[in-house]
Amino acid sequence: MAQTSSHPITGKELLLKVLRHEPTTAVPWVPYTGVHVGLLKGYTATEVLTNPDKLFDCLMAANELYDPDGQPIVFDLQIEAEILGCELLWADKNPPSVATHPLANRNEIPDFVLEPTAGRLPVVIDVMERMKKSVGNHTALYGLACGPLTLASHMRGTELFMDMIRHPDSLHNLINYCAQTAIRMSQFFIEAGMDVIAIVDPLISQISQKHFELFFSEAYTRIFDSIRIQGVFSSFFVCGDATRNIEVMCQTKPDSIAVDENINMAAAKQITDQYNISLAGNIPLTTKMLLGNQQDNMKFVVDLLDELDHHNLILAPGCDMPYDVPIENVVAV
Repeated sequence: MAQTSSHPITGKELLLKVLRHEPTTAVPWVPYTGVHVGLLKGYTATEVLTNPDKLFDCLMAANELYDPDGQPIVFDLQIEAEILGCELLWADKNPPSVATHPLANRNEIPDFVLEPTAGRLPVVIDVMERMKKSVGNHTALYGLACGPLTLASHMRGTELFMDMIRHPDSLHNLINYCAQTAIRMSQFFIEAGMDVIAIVDPLISQISQKHFELFFSEAYTRIFDSIRIQGVFSSFFVCGDATRNIEVMCQTKPDSIAVDENINMAAAKQITDQYNISLAGNIPLTTKMLLGNQQDNMKFVVDLLDELDHHNLILAPGCDMPYDVPIENVVAV
């Protein structure tokens, strides 16, 4: 528990205060444990992403071991893609990857309306509801949905980037469909009890500010407005060096933005603070969490906290933690 001057508060309360942009006396901790939770119980990534009982057991173990203030249920950006016809390649120590792109050779918009019974959604929603009952009083729970650019790329493949030049109208239509899919996912996850909806879009770092504003600003604003209207908090997760897009991301009005080790946190926080948006990050996944030792991880965290103003700050890994991150390194953080 975090401590205030008058009474102790739960980790969940601490995190929600940061997302409300209120003063706090501590920095909340949100480990993106992803398929790493399988390591805690000896299950493969495939097992935890397809079996609700195994996923629940692993998440409960992570909650006890890592004492998170906030905790994602699943970090798998292929759930929607699988439902929409993409074939997946499964692995023991990673989330599945997309192997086929159903719209690669045809520029059209799916007419499929996402339902909570589709694909692996029943697994995810079941575990969300069980985690809410078990730890929801003291841990803020995150539901993660695939962002519209990444989902569109799953569907269209590399042709998506040519569409920005050759077929902008059809790309707008596809992005709008993918944004509506993210809104539907958000609704399902909010109904299952999630406190924070994170829209995860790694490919945002691969486009220019101009293209973000042209194709994605309106879609993202609509997504975050929808989440806000439903009374929960939002986060915009991005991977890679998205420095040039931090400000336009802020302009879509998420409650928080999460970045990885490619981003200079101090520089990014200057921008997010101007918009009164919380910033989460950015412990290096490989050099510190996976290959470092306890001292490496503790030093990085101490240095980061020394460098940054603690207002509107959330401590987190740079992205989804690798499966084999040593347990002691996460405990050290």
